[in-house]
Amino acid sequence: MMRNETDAQKSFSIESKGFHPVILRKDDSFCVYLPEWKVSGVGSSLEEAYRQFEQNCKAVEAHALEFGLSALTPEPYPVLKRGAVLQELTLFFVKVASSAFIVILLVVLLLPNIAAALRHNLKEMLPKEIIPVELKDPKYWALQFPAQMNARLDRLKPEEEEKMRNDWSKLLGRTVPIVSPLTCQPLAKSKPVRSD
Repeated sequence: MMRNETDAQKSFSIESKGFHPVILRKDDSFCVYLPEWKVSGVGSSLEEAYRQFEQNCKAVEAHALEFGLSALTPEPYPVLKRGAVLQELTLFFVKVASSAFIVILLVVLLLPNIAAALRHNLKEMLPKEIIPVELKDPKYWALQFPAQMNARLDRLKPEEEEKMRNDWSKLLGRTVPIVSPLTCQPLAKSKPVRSD
């Protein structure tokens, strides 16, 4: 038993194992705390708190050596091993890539169904023909259209009819010169020059 205590004292060095205790102060007392082992020491001065902390750590180390608990000692709290970080990142990227692959695969597999549903919905929403059949029939333009226009024009008031005639005559007066073909002015005939 005595030998184990001396071994514990010899092997005890918190800083050499990478552990760094936290020092807390509240009013006139101090607390030194090691989160990895959940060991603390309290005192009215920092030296007293650290002495108690060292004694508690030595007791924990002695129990660990006596009962074989040293294998259960965790790694230093703030230190993350590079391998563990890379493993976590690799796992994260594998999950993201597999989720993206599954979504893309589902979209590709369901693409014919999506296209058919869109076509069906567009057919329901849009009219069957953009230009109605009656407007394609020449009889409509020869017989029905003039009758409809005359019926609408008969409903005009005299002042509206006068305004319409003025506007149309003004429009025709402006567009006829533009539409008429350009005519070339004939060249003036020059008198022949006599050579006497």
